[in-house]
Amino acid sequence: MKKIPTNIITGFLGVGKTTTILNLLSNKPDNEVWAVLVNEFGEVGVDGTLMKEQGAVVREVPGGCMCCVAGLPMQIGLNMLIAKAKPDRLLIEPTGLGHPKQIIDTLTNDYYADLLDLQATITLVDPRNLSLPRYLENENFRDQLALADVVIANKVDQCSEQDKTIFDAKMAEYHPPKTITGWVSQGAINSDWLTLPRTSMEAITIPETHQAARHSHMGHSNTSHSTDSNNELPAATLQLKAGERFVRKENTGQGYFSAGWLFSEAAVLNYDQLYSYFSGLDTDRLKAVVKTDQGVYGFNGLNGVLTTTPLQDAIDSRIEIIHRQKLNWDEVEQVLLA
Repeated sequence: MKKIPTNIITGFLGVGKTTTILNLLSNKPDNEVWAVLVNEFGEVGVDGTLMKEQGAVVREVPGGCMCCVAGLPMQIGLNMLIAKAKPDRLLIEPTGLGHPKQIIDTLTNDYYADLLDLQATITLVDPRNLSLPRYLENENFRDQLALADVVIANKVDQCSEQDKTIFDAKMAEYHPPKTITGWVSQGAINSDWLTLPRTSMEAITIPETHQAARHSHMGHSNTSHSTDSNNELPAATLQLKAGERFVRKENTGQGYFSAGWLFSEAAVLNYDQLYSYFSGLDTDRLKAVVKTDQGVYGFNGLNGVLTTTPLQDAIDSRIEIIHRQKLNWDEVEQVLLA
């Protein structure tokens, strides 16, 4: 059987991974089936809804780093996705808080050796973050850059000349050099980059400034506020139980806290009130697909900046919030219910 060309597309929270994959899907060959394995730190799962609009076969692994539980949630989701889609290309989007090395280890083990052709790992970076200690001191951020074959500076339209200089200097630290570095906006990367070969990790020299405490894991906790507990492996999108109006799920790990809400199909939220509330909410990351009184909209919030996108349809409404401090989730929930 022909091996499935596979790419990991990684990058820290809010860098534009989902937008990049949506662009790739919109430009894929018409005669090919592409599948996407999506991992989100939150428990609810929002990205899959957006990708399905582009005709991709999507499998979600919510609830943190897909490799943390000995790779079992990831492998179950991946095996089911391959069996269902029989894809011509497979894209894997780890959470922005994920560990790329363990994911690469899983995809190159003996079980997948004859099934997957792991090609270039592509890391997206917002060059403005290269000036901020909270990114440079983050282990996962450093690893995502170190283990990439292709590093793409996204959001170039929002960057200064100094940002570009810092990015170029950072890329010059790596030996051997990256296969490709480039600049894009709105995640519009060249699909030809997907076919570039993967660099063996043994050949990578990670800069000394990136060495501290690599691959240490912090535990994840998971709190359910639904009427029933959910003990299934996180290999599929969260669904409501019979009779539930909504469910709230929380996750904690690697210095971040998340809460996500799934509302029933019948729920319709007020667009103007929701936009106003989300605009004033202090969060590191906010993602949502919501059925509103003005139609279905995607909400995308990053460090206090909120954008919305009209969508064709959604089965239900999903909201996910991630922040470095735990917010008063009960208070947020009461506002959403109102």
